[in-house]
Amino acid sequence: MKRGRPSTIGINNAVTIAKKRGCVMRVTYSSDSVCDFFIRTVTHVTFVRLIRIEKIVAPASEIKHEHREIIAELRLFPQSLQIKRELWVYNKYGTYRFFRLNDDGLEEIQQSGEPAENGEPEPDAKRDGGTSPDTEPTTGKDNKETPGMPPL
Repeated sequence: MKRGRPSTIGINNAVTIAKKRGCVMRVTYSSDSVCDFFIRTVTHVTFVRLIRIEKIVAPASEIKHEHREIIAELRLFPQSLQIKRELWVYNKYGTYRFFRLNDDGLEEIQQSGEPAENGEPEPDAKRDGGTSPDTEPTTGKDNKETPGMPPL
C-alpha cells in the first residue's frame, strides 16, 4: 500500500461528484485518516475513502483483496441504515468506480449511490460527473474530429 500525500486533483474531482449527493465535509488529511470526506444528507451519512488504482476494470474481488487494509479501516465505522461506508477508486485518466461496503464485501454502486443495475455501473463515471474525453466538460458537445477537417 502506498503512503504519501493524497492526490489533490483526485479528491477535488471526487468532492465535485459527491456534492451531487449531499453536503460534503472534507476530513483534514493525516497519516491515520480513515476517510477522505463524508457526505451528509437528511437521512444518512456516507463515509468515503478514495484511492487511485492502475487497473480500473479490475473485478471487485481483486480490488477488495489488494486494498484489504484500507477496507478494514473503513469498516471501523459501524454500518446501519443511517451510516454508509463507501470506497471510491479512480485511475490517472479520471475514471471513477464506486463501491459500498456491506456485510458480504463490496457492492458496486452508481455515482448517485444507488445499486448498479445488473451489476453494471453508470457509463462514463468521469471526473466531472459524466463526460468522456471525447466531450467538452463545459458544454457537453462532441469534441471528436471530423474526417477531412482540421482539429479544433
